[in-house]
Amino acid sequence: VESEADETPLRRVTMEQAARYLALRKACAPKIALAVAMCIVSPVVIIFLSAMADAGLGGISEDLAAGLGVSVILVLVAIAVGMFLSCGAKTKEFDFLEKEPFETEYGVSGMVREREREFREKNSRLTVIGTVLCILSVLPMFAVLSVLPAADDVVYIAAVCVLLFMVGLGCIAFVYSGTYHGAMEKLLEEGDYSRDNKGRRKVIGTISAVYWLIVTAVFLVMMFSPSSPMLPNETWIIWAVGGVLYAAVMAVVRLLTGRK
Repeated sequence: VESEADETPLRRVTMEQAARYLALRKACAPKIALAVAMCIVSPVVIIFLSAMADAGLGGISEDLAAGLGVSVILVLVAIAVGMFLSCGAKTKEFDFLEKEPFETEYGVSGMVREREREFREKNSRLTVIGTVLCILSVLPMFAVLSVLPAADDVVYIAAVCVLLFMVGLGCIAFVYSGTYHGAMEKLLEEGDYSRDNKGRRKVIGTISAVYWLIVTAVFLVMMFSPSSPMLPNETWIIWAVGGVLYAAVMAVVRLLTGRK
């Protein structure tokens, strides 16, 4: 009896709160998607300019290429972080939706499911577009390898830049649909935001933070190692490999934390 009395009552989400949260996330979805794309394409300038400097094209020195490239990365990432923080601040009062169990006012679940049905076709279309763009992003590389096998390094680097742009566009589709659909899943406590998964989010979040700190440390070591430092136009491979390995690490973590 005492344990039942000591139980903290669940926070209640009203219809007004649910509608406002969905409206905020829908408004933030394109901004978050654009910010993610900006982070993905931010290395393009330094990669391309460094390739031109190595090839002696355009009269660009390696120092100028590195300076301009790093400046573009910093500006784009700074703008993207500002957009992330701005969107996060607008919905900060609703952070409990992905961390705590809660209950909803009568009619909220029905309203959210209706919104979900309305968004289903668009969500599927955006998912298909994002998937197709990511798959086709390797075509420029294959085209150069098959049509111009003896092409200069600049051509190959240009193909890599096109690849990053296409992946960025694909991520815009993924993130836009995922942000709004994820908001509905939070209110319904389904998918990644079910009550069982909420208990695992702290573990997953901690591992995720540690992982990216390690990747950043590797990047800094490879960039500034006195024995064999990497060139600025070569460091993108660290983030590419890190992104692929991150998906694998998260899959293993979810598998292990999901065991009872």
